[in-house]
Amino acid sequence: MLLRRSVLLALGSLLFVPPAGAQPGATVRVAPDGPIASLQAARDRVRELRKDAKGKREPATVRFAAGTYRLTEPVAFGPEDGSVAYEAEPGAEVVIDGGREIRGFQKTTDGLWVAKVPDAAASAGKRPFEQLYVNGRRAVRARTPDDGYLYMKKAGAADPKSSFVARREDLKPLAGLSAEQLRDVNVVVYHSWEVSRHRIASVDAGSGQVDLTGPAPWAFLQWGANQRYHFENLRGALDQPGEWFLDRDGTLAYRPLPGEEIAASRFVAPVAEAFLTIQGDPDKGALVEDLAFRGLTFRHTAYSLPPQGHGDGQAAASIPAVVTADGARRVELKNCRIEHVGIYAVWFRRGCTDCKVEHCALVDLGAGGVRIGETSMPAKPGHATGKVTVDDCIIRGVGRWFPGSIGVWIGQSSDNAVTHNDIADAFYTTVSVGWSWGYNPTDCKRNTIDYNRLHHLGRNVLSDMGGVYTLGLSEGTTVSHNVVHDVDSYNKTGAGGWGLYNDEGSTGIVLEGNLVWNTTTGSYHQHYGRENVVRNNILAFSRYGQVMRSRIEDHLSFIFEHNIVYWKGGPLLTGAWSDRKNVRLDSNLYYEASGAPVTFDGLSLDAWRKATGQDEHSKVADPLFEDAGADDFRLKSDSPAIAMGFKPFEASRAGVRGGGAWRAEADAPLPPSKPAPEPPPMSVSEDFEAIAPSPSGYAPEFAAVSHGGRPELVAVTEETAAGGRRSLKVADAAGLKNGFDPHFYYQPHYEKGLATCSFAIRVEPGAVFYTEWRDASSPYRVGPSVWFADGKLRAGDRVVMDVPAGRWLHVEIQSRLNGDANRPATWSLSVSRPGEEPLRLADLPCSPGWKTVDWVGFSSSAEHPTAVFLDELELNVRP
Repeated sequence: MLLRRSVLLALGSLLFVPPAGAQPGATVRVAPDGPIASLQAARDRVRELRKDAKGKREPATVRFAAGTYRLTEPVAFGPEDGSVAYEAEPGAEVVIDGGREIRGFQKTTDGLWVAKVPDAAASAGKRPFEQLYVNGRRAVRARTPDDGYLYMKKAGAADPKSSFVARREDLKPLAGLSAEQLRDVNVVVYHSWEVSRHRIASVDAGSGQVDLTGPAPWAFLQWGANQRYHFENLRGALDQPGEWFLDRDGTLAYRPLPGEEIAASRFVAPVAEAFLTIQGDPDKGALVEDLAFRGLTFRHTAYSLPPQGHGDGQAAASIPAVVTADGARRVELKNCRIEHVGIYAVWFRRGCTDCKVEHCALVDLGAGGVRIGETSMPAKPGHATGKVTVDDCIIRGVGRWFPGSIGVWIGQSSDNAVTHNDIADAFYTTVSVGWSWGYNPTDCKRNTIDYNRLHHLGRNVLSDMGGVYTLGLSEGTTVSHNVVHDVDSYNKTGAGGWGLYNDEGSTGIVLEGNLVWNTTTGSYHQHYGRENVVRNNILAFSRYGQVMRSRIEDHLSFIFEHNIVYWKGGPLLTGAWSDRKNVRLDSNLYYEASGAPVTFDGLSLDAWRKATGQDEHSKVADPLFEDAGADDFRLKSDSPAIAMGFKPFEASRAGVRGGGAWRAEADAPLPPSKPAPEPPPMSVSEDFEAIAPSPSGYAPEFAAVSHGGRPELVAVTEETAAGGRRSLKVADAAGLKNGFDPHFYYQPHYEKGLATCSFAIRVEPGAVFYTEWRDASSPYRVGPSVWFADGKLRAGDRVVMDVPAGRWLHVEIQSRLNGDANRPATWSLSVSRPGEEPLRLADLPCSPGWKTVDWVGFSSSAEHPTAVFLDELELNVRP
């Protein structure tokens, strides 16, 4: 035994000392230039020692000397690898690196740096890398537009999930690309709360049709006009400092940032797709137990978009992690860093219990931070994951490749603790728990989401999010003592950025002692749920309403008591409050800081009490914060809230513990969210010449069509045309359910400028047809309204001219929008027939209060077979 020990010591690879808290065992030493020089080799060395020990599995420690350890594929750990701690030597900086450096850059005359990466060429037989890290940051893959978005015109008619029609000018960067180069381009599409990535199958530059190799989770433009997207990974888009592009021949080009020097710059391309796979089998009772990783930095992993693209319904749910555990017990990551990765950081999946991620920094993540559980109920009792702790962690820079990702996600998993973390800089939700919509049974109970600081999320990129977002039955769950601020949602298509968000079916959750401020559509929102308790929270400065309830149900939805609600401008309550029961509000302090009167669903506090019985002990008064304008929400000693029973709490306790560099990293300032760019105003120009007649009908660009189950009633035809060969035929028929069908309409949302709609029209005998502009109020108000019936044209309620059947005429409608509801709006009409002087009418009246163009419709309202033909249809607004 002594001889064997001496030999091993001489090799410098083994020292028999007990790891902390364990029985005496082995310590394997790893060094970049030693006989054991990698994580995999260290694992294998422990296996060898245990083999020599004839099956005895004594605890062991693996100690890494300072340095970088390369890794090209994940290292797998099985049940035989338990009871081992993989640790950095005290004070040592240890990096497990899944990337490789790229050298040999040369300057070009056009300001680029280029290097040849031969094994990254398309002919090398493997996918080229799709991420690049330059000088310790994630570089931007060449994209267009450089900032903001392109906007779809409409979904593809044949497959609205796999094709769309682009504005033709937006396709110019793709001109001249080969089929292979086109397929290399990514189309990144923004849905309401998710983002899908696609590859291009084909492009028709004439029609603007873009066909993709695989579907999105939803039909394009499901949430309204102007769905956003951008193109990525094309050479012609390499026009901004910090961007890069890898050509199919393996040429890597980079446009340097100001101040970067070629000799001092470091380029790393990721190679490994993951770091650790911990593989137990709960079905066989073969678990990986007591495995720890401490003080290690895991850096650089890759993600490659598959040929069919990728899209998830929510939370990037199908994306894996660089550290994945199945069938694990007491697995720990402590004092570690995971950074610059292409996917999620950590995922405890099937059958994991009593695991921990503690005092770790997870930063610059392609997807999210930590996932606990799975998207469906455990198939067997041994498959349940629970009792996982995520504590005292910094999770920052979430969703850099998959913006719909979550900071910490819990799905169908119970008894987990997410505490004292700082989670920030995400495009969607920071903490999500549930994964069951409605009131179906769940395995998601008694989760603790307390004392976290959750901030700078949404970033005006996605919608329908919360600092803490819950789903389904979650009895015993607490969401308490968190600080949530700066929630910025994109509200152009889809909407919703809340601090605390009880979504579909959320039940049995206590939300207490939270501080929420600076949100988009409310500090608190319950879509629908049962018996949640919202108590003793400070909810401040939401921009569009403070407390929201979206669905009325026949049970107690939530209790809202002893809260302080403080805001400046806009309503207190939004959503559905008409039942004014099945919810309990009381002992709250409300204050509108601008001095405007506080109303409760349109009622004064006294009227609200009398009508509903709610808020019997609530008050409207200044809570006397120390300095709400500077985000200091501590209460002064004479605050009326304290007298009402509000219990002051120390918001400073939320977030990571301790001080020094750890606290400094968590407190490092983040830039404010960029304002959401305004989409271009809708501009329609249809002459129907590029549209082939089809028995399946046609939906004009940007328009929604209602045809009563008869799609052929709205179709392109060659029967007649005002110019060219084709026009749009809107036919009518007997027996349709709705008298206003068939019809189609646009939702342009024009607020200012000169709005214009012009078209050529031919009316057939017996036609009843109208076009009308409406606003978005309920009931709607009407602006311009033009009717064709009984051989007459009516402007509003006034007959202005005869309209013979079978003749084309041209109509132009205009209205100057001034954004002032108190200034009566008017409109003008011009109607012309070939060879005749046009009829011009001005200052035609609109409905009182009408000021915006939110709906422009064309409806055939006859109840017998007839038709009208439309051509040269234009709709736009200009200053």
